Amino acid sequence: MAVAAGCFWFAVIFALGFLLGPIRVLFLEPRLGPAGAVAVEAVPMLAAMIALAPWVARLFDVPAAWRPLLAMGVTGLVLTMLAETLLAALLRGRGIGFWLERLETPEGWIYLLLLAALALMPALRGRG
Repeated sequence: MAVAAGCFWFAVIFALGFLLGPIRVLFLEPRLGPAGAVAVEAVPMLAAMIALAPWVARLFDVPAAWRPLLAMGVTGLVLTMLAETLLAALLRGRGIGFWLERLETPEGWIYLLLLAALALMPALRGRG
């Protein structure tokens, strides 16, 4: 249950990020710079995580204990990292080194905080 929920958790949050990404790159980055754009994008991403984590947990009947809820979040995290790395390689021709270097920037720190939220939010919010 928790792994299936984590797969869905990944799909929902990744889809939102995929929709917000072009807005960030095309409209926000030229005006706010990379860190400002990621900070603005982080607000709806975090709001979605807060709102949707309990819904996904209930939808997949994940037990209301911290271990299965954390398993849901960590599954989402692992799939997100794999997808981000794969898309960076396929769409931009950039490898894992570029991805790791990006984490050392202010926008990378914001991204790391969002990844932590992705992993922990199901356990923090529970089943609502």
